[in-house]
Amino acid sequence: MIRSLGILLLLAACLYADQAASFSHGADLDTVYEAVLNQVKKDGAEVESASKDAGIKTAVTVTGHYKQTGSFLEITFISDGPAQTTVRVTAYEEKRYKGLKTEPWSTPKANEKESQAEAAKLKQELGW
Repeated sequence: MIRSLGILLLLAACLYADQAASFSHGADLDTVYEAVLNQVKKDGAEVESASKDAGIKTAVTVTGHYKQTGSFLEITFISDGPAQTTVRVTAYEEKRYKGLKTEPWSTPKANEKESQAEAAKLKQELGW
């Protein structure tokens, strides 16, 4: 019994280690979605896909020469009621080596610090 509880707590800690940053705003889903999408476009990010249901995904931005890092954002919207919406921002990074033969991208990993920074930046730019 105690062992299974310990394993359960360890599993929960691992699952929530790469958690997205989130903030709430007192407006309906449509209004929040349009405001966030417009701000992401104003910031110069290329939008790969966007919908109210699936959220917003930006295109991969690549840095580096031989050892490359690709980064992108996923922004999801959760309607908490008719006049309250939660916005979750997750920044992902993936890596690869580009030499004579380009390696495939690694599995994207959430970057908690970058997620927090992007959420704070977005919240400030929107004046929320």
